[in-house]
Amino acid sequence: MKILIVDDDENSRVFLERALRDQHYSAESSANGVEALEKASLWHPDLIISDILMPEMNGFELCRRIKTDEHLRNIPFIFYTATFVEQKDEKLAMALGASRFLIKPLEPADFFRIIREVVNEYEKNKLPLPSRPLEEMKDLCQMQAEALQRKLDKKVRELEIKRVALRESEGRFRALTECTSDWIWEVDQSGVYTYSSPKIQELLGYAPEEVVGKTPFDFMPVDEAGRVTKEFKAIVKSGEPFATLESVYLHKEGRKVVLEKSGVPFFDAQGNLKGYRGIDRNITERKKLEEQLLQAQKMEAIGQFAGGIAHDFNNMLTAIMGYGEFLKRDIDKDSPSQRYVDVILSVAAKSADLTQQILAFSRKQIINPKQTALNELIKGIEKLLLRLIGEDIEINITLSDGNLTVLVDPGQLEQVLMNLCTNARDAMPDGGTIFISTGTDFLDGEYIKTYDVKNAGMYALITVTDTGSGMDEKTRQRIFEPFFTTKELGKGTGLGLSTVYGIIKQHNGHINVYSEPGKGTTFKIYLPLITYPVDKEECHEAIPPKSGSETILIAEDNEDVRSLTKQVLLQYGYEVIEAVDGEDAINQLIKYKDIVRLVVIDVIMPKKSGKEVYDEIKKIKPDIKVLFTSGYTADIINKKGILEEGIDFISKPLTPHDFLCRIREILDK
Repeated sequence: MKILIVDDDENSRVFLERALRDQHYSAESSANGVEALEKASLWHPDLIISDILMPEMNGFELCRRIKTDEHLRNIPFIFYTATFVEQKDEKLAMALGASRFLIKPLEPADFFRIIREVVNEYEKNKLPLPSRPLEEMKDLCQMQAEALQRKLDKKVRELEIKRVALRESEGRFRALTECTSDWIWEVDQSGVYTYSSPKIQELLGYAPEEVVGKTPFDFMPVDEAGRVTKEFKAIVKSGEPFATLESVYLHKEGRKVVLEKSGVPFFDAQGNLKGYRGIDRNITERKKLEEQLLQAQKMEAIGQFAGGIAHDFNNMLTAIMGYGEFLKRDIDKDSPSQRYVDVILSVAAKSADLTQQILAFSRKQIINPKQTALNELIKGIEKLLLRLIGEDIEINITLSDGNLTVLVDPGQLEQVLMNLCTNARDAMPDGGTIFISTGTDFLDGEYIKTYDVKNAGMYALITVTDTGSGMDEKTRQRIFEPFFTTKELGKGTGLGLSTVYGIIKQHNGHINVYSEPGKGTTFKIYLPLITYPVDKEECHEAIPPKSGSETILIAEDNEDVRSLTKQVLLQYGYEVIEAVDGEDAINQLIKYKDIVRLVVIDVIMPKKSGKEVYDEIKKIKPDIKVLFTSGYTADIINKKGILEEGIDFISKPLTPHDFLCRIREILDK
């Protein structure tokens, strides 16, 4: 059965349409009499239900038009009004041929019962007829229509003014709530959301209707919810505005989102607090940047510390290691003193390693990157790792097919793997398994933005997993901090993973750690993948350095290092000229320019720096060969313009063997 609803109120039309369709009627609607008359002519409904007060054509006039149209006059007509409730109104309606005159609101059961009665009457041809010919009632209808029109016009004007104002207000509010980058909300005095702007969908993944009726605490981790609940109770008790309160929410997908909340109270007419209205701002990225800045500041502080001690410390280590080698060579192998010398050299070497670790996590050490086949590097240190971790722990290595080529300092990457395996060993005191695998992964723009990676693109991936005790979230977040350790006092320096972090970052890579208590730990290392071929280098076993007879100028302001360097060179047949500072070096070269073949220059010296000395001596003797040396950090050396020039360089502390080999290599070019 087809029913036409005529009402200028949209809510009433929608409600009746849905109600009728739920009862399996076919329902259509019109907003006024003119539309209804046109639709009735085209659709020919089985029943018309109409309001009376409507613009353009009222219900009375619509009924008269229907009942005077020979094609439509047999359609049952029901008036359903909330405005015209007097007996004369009902009398006119029935005189016009209406089947019923109903007053809003009506119980649904009664409403549908009346519809069925009217339908039954229609089917039994018991439709009411007009009390007298409608043509004779035209004057009455005209008077009623004029009265209706006056009332309608006034009502329309009032409603239009209100509607325009409301539409403008709604438009302004909608524009503000939908266009702002902040989430606008309202809660009652219990903290239950009574309004949420659409921005919540973008912030937390929930539609506004999913939020209304719940509290902020329903969207927070348990610990955070407890903390914020106490804060909210204190705020409600005070009845005061609040600003910039930070809270951690859980996105619908499970990730954490940090929101900054500000709100103001609102009250009822009696001055009782009804709730709060406010805004939440997403500060997740800002918090990440603040954490990165804090970490960078920590690293910078350590770097300044490292740079401050590295030069003097490395000079002292150079002297200790050099003179120690002299003692080792001069003392008989069977002498008890040989053991003492070995201990001195061992401790000196460990001290040098400690300095390099400090420089590593501050990203200030000098690296020597080479094209490296990652799978081959891991194969090469497998035996070393087995000796390192012991027999009760198994190593399972799975390497990807194909060649993964990366630009790294092989020694430092080996140090990374050894540190990770050592940590894994310590996490498995009762034995377990370490899994090492390689592969590739593509890091997109969103990933590099989130995790502060330098460039998007294809990366070689090293995964190191253990079956150990794992760690909680608080420990995981601090794992790369300098000097942070979970080991007992005296069993860890807290530098191992800091060193790993610094080395990977200095190679433009990235490292992530995943861990849960009792579920082991996984480290993922990403290194930029390169596609050009790996240079195959022949391996040479360490051989004794060759002697020479050339004259070498040593420019070194540290007396101990200068004296040691001189003795090393003299013992291998070289002639040595000493200079105590930059100006002295230039003067000595001018004096002996015809016989000096090589100048060994400390980068940082009094009076003139190593670079200034270099520029001057190149003018004096353009073909002179130069070897720079320094115990300072890489950033200081870079500032002096040394490394960019591609000049030969060797860092302190250095052993006599390495120093002599480098001297011979440069002289033989």
